[in-house]
Amino acid sequence: MTRRMTRASAFGFAVPAALLVAGFVFAAGHLRHALLVYLASWLFLLGAVLGSMALLMIHTLTGGAWGVRLGHELRAAIRLIPYTALAVIPLLLGMHTLFPWLRQHVPVDDPYLYHQQWYLNTAGLVGRTLVVFALWIGMAYGLIRRRTINQRFAAAGLIVMLLTVTIAAVDWVMSLVPYWHSTDIGLLLFTSQLLIAFALAVLVRLVRSAPSARAPSRTLRDFGNLLLVMVMGWAYVSFIDYLTAWIAEQPHETAWYVPRLLTDWWWLGVALACMGFGIPFFTLLLGKAKASWRALCAIAALSLFAQWINLVWLVLPSASVHGVALAWTDPLICIGLLGLGALGYRVRLSGRAREDEA
Repeated sequence: MTRRMTRASAFGFAVPAALLVAGFVFAAGHLRHALLVYLASWLFLLGAVLGSMALLMIHTLTGGAWGVRLGHELRAAIRLIPYTALAVIPLLLGMHTLFPWLRQHVPVDDPYLYHQQWYLNTAGLVGRTLVVFALWIGMAYGLIRRRTINQRFAAAGLIVMLLTVTIAAVDWVMSLVPYWHSTDIGLLLFTSQLLIAFALAVLVRLVRSAPSARAPSRTLRDFGNLLLVMVMGWAYVSFIDYLTAWIAEQPHETAWYVPRLLTDWWWLGVALACMGFGIPFFTLLLGKAKASWRALCAIAALSLFAQWINLVWLVLPSASVHGVALAWTDPLICIGLLGLGALGYRVRLSGRAREDEA
């Protein structure tokens, strides 16, 4: 029986891995686009891990039954940190293809880019990536090895988390358009990660619960209220970033929004606004929806899908400035990487269950 389970598990991992490899092999003619699709999927996987770490630390400081209910799922997601660290390797190998400031020589007569070379360079990108992952792995180890988390550790960890997520957001999202800068980019990615992690934990918790052992209505309402708060927090930060760029009307701030609003990428932004904010917000305002197992499952799943769209919207238009440009290999890359993450998450959930039973 054990051998059969091991073979089935190995086969399960081999299928998405083969899809991922095939996606890159057949994307040889549009490698940068393939790397951008991979980057968006990697950011989603990273969001589940880092968001779970932040939620555990927030629960340590605030308390509440929700953290106890979701502790199993959050710790299982944190254990995916080695997967995300390994998954960044293709991005580092392809960084000269991915980033325009590494692919071409910056002219001296372009002062805006020339004076950013102290930060935007190969050694700096690799060094910062290694440092932030070392910090994340250290915090993850401290969170999953302790039954009770020290409040000082949680408070300091949240500060470090916000700083390191900001560094990662600047490196892997904002620098795709080197003429654009935003002081909200770190907070925008951080709120998205919290929403991804919480929606995933709630969805998995509710689906895995037996019909006779489903959460009481009070717990469901707590999940619904917190999900509503996170949806509103992410939407607020996203809107403020757009509002400040619209008010300033500076070329270095509007450079990022022009392809997203003045080309046919705009429909993706509309879909994101509806699925990421409109539907969850108005649904979770209803008391019956918050107490409904099916409604919460649907909203959590919709929020996950919306945040994946959000990351696609953050990344892909930076290269396709004239409009939507998709390839048939995109689903292979997305399903491959996210499939590997989902299988790893399932293995970690099973491992945590066996530890709890022991």
